[in-house]
Amino acid sequence: MSANNSEPGEFDHIPIIDLSALKSPVLRERQRLAKEIFTACTQVGFFYIKNHGIAEDLIASLHDMARRFFTLSQKRKMDYYIGKSRKFRGFMPLYSEQPTDTDLGTAPKTDPTSPGAFSESFDIGYEVAADPRKGQHVALPPDTYDLYGDNQWPGEDILPGFRGVYLRYFAEALTLSRALIRIFALALDLPEDFFDPMVKNPGATSRMLHYPPQPVADEVRVGLGEHTDYECFTILSQDQVPALQVLNARQEWILAPPIPGTLVVNISDCLSIWTNKKFKSTIHRVTNLTGQERYTIPFFFGVDYDTTVSVLPSCITEDKPACKKPFKAGEWVRHQLSTAYVGYEPEPPTQGN
Repeated sequence: MSANNSEPGEFDHIPIIDLSALKSPVLRERQRLAKEIFTACTQVGFFYIKNHGIAEDLIASLHDMARRFFTLSQKRKMDYYIGKSRKFRGFMPLYSEQPTDTDLGTAPKTDPTSPGAFSESFDIGYEVAADPRKGQHVALPPDTYDLYGDNQWPGEDILPGFRGVYLRYFAEALTLSRALIRIFALALDLPEDFFDPMVKNPGATSRMLHYPPQPVADEVRVGLGEHTDYECFTILSQDQVPALQVLNARQEWILAPPIPGTLVVNISDCLSIWTNKKFKSTIHRVTNLTGQERYTIPFFFGVDYDTTVSVLPSCITEDKPACKKPFKAGEWVRHQLSTAYVGYEPEPPTQGN
C-alpha cells in the first residue's frame, strides 16, 4: 500500500536505556527519558532496557519453564499443536514458520522451497487472567479477529507451575508495556495518556522459542529469517547465547548480544506506521552459530485489536505524505500471522463470535 519505505538507521551498536525515571512523579524526568527513547527509536529501532522492574528471579523461572517445555517428547508437545487452535496459540515444531514480507518492503522475498525457521516455539495470547487490571470474572471484548484468549496450556500433571509462572511474567510485561507506551506518547509530543484508551484489552502475545545448535558445522541454518514484528513494540528476554542480529543502513548485521539485567525492546510495524516511519521497525534475524541451545521469550505488545491505526497528523508533511491508509490493528496482525504460520487463513473463521 506504500512506496514510502522506512530507511534503516545509521548505527553500529544497540543503546542501553535506564528506565529508572519511567514511573517518576516528576514530568521533566519522564520527558528526559522520552527524549532518549525518541533518539533510539528514530535512529535504531532497538534498545536495551535496564531497571525495567521485572524481577530477575521471575525471568529465570520462566526460562526454566521454557527449557522444561521443549525437553518434553515431540509426541507430548504435539498435544498442544498450533494447528488445533484457531488463534495461533500453542506449539510449532521446527521449520513451521516462514518470515513474512515486511511492511517496509526491504526484506528479500522468501524462497517458497526453502525450509522454515530452525526453531520451535510455544505461543500464548492475552487472556483476562494475565491482566492485573482485570478481575477474574471480567469478559473479553467481542473477538472480531479471532485473536483473544484460548491458550493451550499444559496441565499441572505435565508441567507443574508452567501456566502460573508464564501468566505472572505476562502480567509484569503488560504493566511495563502500558508504562512504556505512555513514554512513547511523550516522545512524540502527544498527551502522555494518548494511547491509554487503546490498551484496555491489548493485542499482546508472547512466545517461548528454542533454537537448537546448528546440526552441521559449516551449514548455516537461520533460526528465524529476516523480518520485522507486527504490533507496536516487542520486549525480548534473551538467555546467555548470542544470536540476534539487527540490520543497519550499511546493510551490516549488528549483533544484539545478551546483557545481564537487561531486556531488548524493538519498535514494530504498527507504531512505526503511526509515526509515518519516523520510528524504525528494524529488520532483524536470528542465527545461532554458538553450538549451544538458545532460548528466548519475546512479548509482543499491541493496541486493542479494534483500534484504528492512522498516521499521526504531526508526522505528515508535504514531502512525506501518510505512508499507509488507516487500518484496524487486528486485521493487520491476523494477516501477518496467517502469512507466517502454516495453515491459517487471513480472515477469521467466524466474524463477531
